[in-house]
Amino acid sequence: MINAKRLSIDFSKIKTIGDFHDEMNELFGFPDFYGKNVHALIDCLSSIRFPSDGMTKIHVDMCEVLIIEAMNFSVLEKEIMKIFIFSVEAVNQRSILKGRSAPLLIEFIEKHAY
Repeated sequence: MINAKRLSIDFSKIKTIGDFHDEMNELFGFPDFYGKNVHALIDCLSSIRFPSDGMTKIHVDMCEVLIIEAMNFSVLEKEIMKIFIFSVEAVNQRSILKGRSAPLLIEFIEKHAY
């Protein structure tokens, strides 16, 4: 069994790349100097296991993962989809290259209003 924390993101609210970075900043609590670009996102999320870095307000222990519940992901523009998936992949690769387990998992959840 995996020790995990969960965070839900409703992607139906996100229309632009600016909206995406604002939402990530809001949810993860990045520092004031967050650059709102893919490199800044990767750098901040790479500190999710290191609270002393001060890069995010959400943290998981070395033996935990953060499951990101990506709700309504399919409504996103393709470019934003790519940025999100690329960022999670890059954070996980950094961790694995340092001999640690991947800290982030994505669970795709589609909830449609009828």
